[in-house]
Amino acid sequence: MSQTRAIYGAIRDGRLQEAVSRLQAVLRLAPGSRAALSLLAYCYYQQEEYEAAAERYGVLVERHPEVPEYRMHWAQSLCKAGRFAEAARAAAAVDGFTQAVRQLQAAIKYEAGDLRGCRSALEALPPGGAAATAAAGCIAYKEGQYAAAAAQFREAAQMVGYSPELAYAVAACQYQQRDYAGALASLAEIVEAGVQRHPELGIGTQTQGMEARSVGNSAKLKQTALVEAFNLRAAVELQLGNPTGAAAALSDMPPRQEHELDPVTLHNQALVALASAAAAPSLQAAAGRQAGLAKLLHLLAHPPFPPELAGNLLSLCCRPSEGGGPCGSALGSTQERADVAEEVLGAHAALVAATVPPGVLPLYEACLARMRRGPEEAAAKLDELAGSHIEGLRKRVKAVQDARWAGDHAAAAAGLEAYEAELEAFLPVLMSLAHLHWEAGAFGRAQAVLQQSAEFCSDHPVWRLNLGHVLVAQEGGKLGEAAELYESLVQHFAGAVVAAGGGAGAGGSLLDVPPWALANLCVCHVVGSQNEVAEDLLRRLEDEVAAATGIDSSGADGDAAGGAMAGGGVAGPVPPHLSLTNLAIGTLYCAKGNFEFGITRVTRSLEPLAAHLDAPRWRAAMLCLLVMLDQVAKNMLVLKDALVADLLAFLEDVEAAGRGVPALVAAGPSAGSSTAGAEVLHVAQPQTICGQARSLRAMLLKMSE
Repeated sequence: MSQTRAIYGAIRDGRLQEAVSRLQAVLRLAPGSRAALSLLAYCYYQQEEYEAAAERYGVLVERHPEVPEYRMHWAQSLCKAGRFAEAARAAAAVDGFTQAVRQLQAAIKYEAGDLRGCRSALEALPPGGAAATAAAGCIAYKEGQYAAAAAQFREAAQMVGYSPELAYAVAACQYQQRDYAGALASLAEIVEAGVQRHPELGIGTQTQGMEARSVGNSAKLKQTALVEAFNLRAAVELQLGNPTGAAAALSDMPPRQEHELDPVTLHNQALVALASAAAAPSLQAAAGRQAGLAKLLHLLAHPPFPPELAGNLLSLCCRPSEGGGPCGSALGSTQERADVAEEVLGAHAALVAATVPPGVLPLYEACLARMRRGPEEAAAKLDELAGSHIEGLRKRVKAVQDARWAGDHAAAAAGLEAYEAELEAFLPVLMSLAHLHWEAGAFGRAQAVLQQSAEFCSDHPVWRLNLGHVLVAQEGGKLGEAAELYESLVQHFAGAVVAAGGGAGAGGSLLDVPPWALANLCVCHVVGSQNEVAEDLLRRLEDEVAAATGIDSSGADGDAAGGAMAGGGVAGPVPPHLSLTNLAIGTLYCAKGNFEFGITRVTRSLEPLAAHLDAPRWRAAMLCLLVMLDQVAKNMLVLKDALVADLLAFLEDVEAAGRGVPALVAAGPSAGSSTAGAEVLHVAQPQTICGQARSLRAMLLKMSE
């Protein structure tokens, strides 16, 4: 009797794992116990261990075929486990429960992607009811008709009153419509209802640092839709570029142990860890990224998993490696990434075809060909794919022209929309092909590839941006042509062409312009002896950054290493535009031998350190410093005492702010025959920015003695 009371008490309190352990002990003593087996199947189902639940309900159906409830639960478990054909057969054999069986049959077809069969099954339900209305909303959602789906869900909610599940469905529709503010408002209602009605679920206790006991996967938790709401809130925050908010959303979720987490939560935790590591690199973040990728690979090996997993893993596998050190590719070597991509594309081909956009899949396949067989085969695949897109674009242009000549305005508008969609699908292919030549250093070939598509892409900002980069990168630099392209981007995004004495554009902001476009435009003007134009652009940029962040970056050059560079005190996100522009100008002047001005600009580019000190920018700054120190070591340059003092203070600040921040491995310039230069440059590379800054400061101190 005490054992029975303990089992039911554990189930009532949501301590399902404890109940499972007790029930397993009972079944070891009494293998034929119907009650224990039924309760064990129920616990597995509530814990979302659907395969285990289906196995136990299958045994119950075999032993007690006269109980239709067991067959119904068996069919539900099979459906949740993704075994749709078996679930359909089990549901068809259920006696009684006519309406529930029809709803289950519709759900099975819906989950299997058979929308026509789902709609047919729903026609047998009583029309006008809340269940039928919500089901119609689900079908509309699956078909991409999100506004219609939201209307159906709201209508169903009016019939039954407040329902967390229906409120979540409305929020999901708003998310798909990119109405993120509306989605967050709907999700806030769900969370508020959960806090008020179920304080025992411990919402937010983990975020507040309170000791929290797992609430398990109880039926009560499922009814609140809180897990779904917090997962969707995390997705919204990621879309808004706020990984910190996404992490807080997942942390606010009712506490559960890791083995109790559902696949969607595990998947989202992994994505948030990856996004957080990218936003704020550190050794801890790198470890979090490794853990996040381990979760994704675990999900891949243990279905069912969210359908988005396939596309996310392919994207990670095909992402360019970040270089050496702990910031390198967390999926491992090129061959290891290729192995994962091949597994996704091969073992999960149907899922990939259903979830990865058709225009993106060939890009992944070309990336895999590059990793396995080299860039030549990838270029051949991309070239063939680009040719098919160009043919499609020409057909779209002809269709629009024919419609206009025929006076069919509706057909012309539809044709223009189809042309724009085809162009957006073509651009990633074109840029991937140009990128292959860029990586090989064949900048002229990259330029030719881009210009071959000028008739379709010349007005597109992405095309103009990348063609500008290719022109700047070439030997000698075609800076005049590049400047024209960058100025057109400023016109496009900020509403004003930068010219001597030009004022700020109306209705736009320089912070809307791609950051490297502004940086390279300034470089083009400086090289072209248009210093006044570059200075005007820089002043406008400083003013806009100050207005957006409250940070004054326009101090005198001599103050570049001053207190504004301390690691803290940044109220919000700081746009990278001014930082990258200063870095580009400073690097240019260092290359021309004007180290006093150039190094000052380079150090200023990292202000404030809390916002701009990351591995790529620090690597660029460190290379400039190494070149300068090499010149000093060869007695080709003498540094002023004031500059040395500023640099020592700057490096001390970097050392403090760079603790735990991984650094890219950077090779210094050739020391030539200089023994002193070799001594300076051939030092062991520390693996954090802090360590590298400490080494540079030690070199500078030794040279200034």
